[in-house]
Amino acid sequence: MAPSPGNDKGVPAVKGGGDDKMAPVSIKPLDIVVPGEIDRYTIGRRIGSGTCGVVHQALDNLLGREVAIKLSPMGEAHVSTGKVPGAQRAYQTEIIAAGRLTHQNIVTVHDAGQFEDLNYLVMEVIEGKSLKEYGKGKTLLPVHEALRVIAECCMALDYSHQQGILHRDIKPANIMLADNGVVKLLDFGIAVGLRDEGELKRKGPTLGTPNYMSPEQILGRELGPPSDFYSLATVLFELLTGRQLFKAKKVKDLFRTVVHRPAPRLRQIRPDLPQELSNVLAKALEKKPEARYQSGQDMARALRPFIEKFGLHSRRPLARQKLIRRLRQQSFFRSFSEAEISQLLDRVQVRRFSPQDTLTARGTTLRRLLVITDGVACVRAQNRYLRLLSEGESLGEGSFISGAPSSHDVIALTDVKALELSAGSLSKLPSKIHLHFYRHVSELLRAGNALANAAQCDLVL
Repeated sequence: MAPSPGNDKGVPAVKGGGDDKMAPVSIKPLDIVVPGEIDRYTIGRRIGSGTCGVVHQALDNLLGREVAIKLSPMGEAHVSTGKVPGAQRAYQTEIIAAGRLTHQNIVTVHDAGQFEDLNYLVMEVIEGKSLKEYGKGKTLLPVHEALRVIAECCMALDYSHQQGILHRDIKPANIMLADNGVVKLLDFGIAVGLRDEGELKRKGPTLGTPNYMSPEQILGRELGPPSDFYSLATVLFELLTGRQLFKAKKVKDLFRTVVHRPAPRLRQIRPDLPQELSNVLAKALEKKPEARYQSGQDMARALRPFIEKFGLHSRRPLARQKLIRRLRQQSFFRSFSEAEISQLLDRVQVRRFSPQDTLTARGTTLRRLLVITDGVACVRAQNRYLRLLSEGESLGEGSFISGAPSSHDVIALTDVKALELSAGSLSKLPSKIHLHFYRHVSELLRAGNALANAAQCDLVL
C-alpha cells in the first residue's frame, strides 16, 4: 500500500472561523486522466484516491525501483482545484515540507515535477496499512502496539516542529503502519509554518478533517505544536476504543461539541485499562493548548511505561497470562500488578504436597515464605487444629522476615500447591517491587501477631 493522496474519501475539508461560518465544503474526488508514462516513470495501477488527487504504483525506469506517484491537477495556488485551499497549493506545500523533512517516521519524497497538466510527487512505497484499518469499527491493535505507533508519531512531529512545520492534518489515514512495523507520517499538504520565515505561511485558512481537529483549529486561531498532539491523541483514543472521540450528524454540531464538551475518559469505555493511562490521554485532549503536552518527547515519555507494561504482557505465554490473572484474584496478590506478579513468578519455586504432608514444621528457621495457590492446609499445635489455610493465604512470615523459628506445624489436608519464595531470590527483584513485597509480608506478619495476641487474651480471660 502507498501513501495517502490527501483528504479521506467522503470526509470534507473545512473552511471557516466562527460558529456561524463552520460548514463543510462539498468536493468530489478528482477524475484525473493518467498517462502511461510520466517523464522517467512508468505508471501502474491506482492504489489510492481522494479529493486532492490520486496515487499510482509506478516504476522508476532510471533507478529500477518501485515507487508511489501522487498526481494532482495543475492550477493557481489561490484557486480551489479539488481541495481547499487548492491542489496546487497543497502540492507546493508538500514540496516545501519534503525539502525540510528527513526522518525515519516521515514518508520520503524522492522527486517532484510537472507533466502536461499534472503535478506529481514521487514517494517511497510503504507495504502496509493506514491506521484507518485499525480504528473505528475495525479490529484493534494490541494496546502496546497502538501506544508504540503513537509514541513514534510524537517523535516525528517533534522533528517536524523543530523544522518549523505544523502538520495540521493528523488522522488515521495519514499514518501508515508498514508490514515490518515501521511507522510513517504522511501528507503535509495543508501544513503551515510555525515561524514567520521561509516559504510556509504561519497562518492559513481553517482546514483539517473535522473529527480530528483541535478546538483552536476549529476556531481559526493561531496554532502551535499542541494542536498536532491533540489530533494525535484523538487517533490514539480511536485505536484504543474502536470509536471516534466525538460524533455528530452535522459538522457544525460536531465542532460545537469539540470546542465545548469535555472529552470522554478512556476508562469509561475501556475499564480494563489503567487509570494512569486514562489520565495521560485526558491531558493530551485538554481544551486549552497550554494544558496539553507541549512536545512529542513529553507525550511519548508519558506513554512509554505503558508500552513496556503491555508489551511484556503480550509476550508472556498464554499459560503464564492465565496464572497471573488467577493469582490476582487471590488475597495475597491483590495489591500487586500483573508485571510485579510476573517478575515474582520468575524467582519462585512451585511446591506440591499430598494430604498429611508437612508444609512447614514447628521450629523451622528457613527464611522462606509459602503462598498457597491451590488446596487447603491446617495450622496445628500440640495435636490441636488452630485454623485452616486456603488459596491466597501465606505461612512463614516471621521466619521470612527475621529468621524466627516457626511456632506451629502446617499440614496439608488436600493436595496443595504453593509458591515458595526465598529471601535470597527476592533480593534480585527490582528495588521497587522488592520493597513492595517486603511491606506486604510485614503487614501480614503484624496482622497475624495482633490476631494471635487477641486470641491469647481471650484464653487468659
